[in-house]
Amino acid sequence: DRELATDPKVDIHTADIGGPSAGLMFTLEIMNQLLDEDLTKGYNIAGTGEMLADGTVGRIGGADFKIMAADREGVELFFAPDDYLPEEVRKKNPGIMTNYEEAVKTAEKIGTKMKIVPVTTIDDALDYLNGLEEK
Repeated sequence: DRELATDPKVDIHTADIGGPSAGLMFTLEIMNQLLDEDLTKGYNIAGTGEMLADGTVGRIGGADFKIMAADREGVELFFAPDDYLPEEVRKKNPGIMTNYEEAVKTAEKIGTKMKIVPVTTIDDALDYLNGLEEK
């Protein structure tokens, strides 16, 4: 646990979060609290991905389980890392999928209406949110 003072105040509860998977969503939430407008525009949004220093959204494990959990919570939009898998990695690991591919496959399998949005960088997520109509 860490305590960090900011001005203006940012309030995030991390006690039940472990690992880097929440990096993208932490970043978006911090931005949402610091900006005057609501980035979500009224939508129930979730996502996953490690937030790297250069703004890249990194690969995580368990994308399928995160899609199922988000669906149970009524999430409307889910950001999934669209990580790059080199051809040599795909050859050595038949059936390996990017997080986005795995998320889409799981969403189709469970029949959710949740929109799966591929993101490579934080800017991809922000651009998508900026293009949303208010709910």
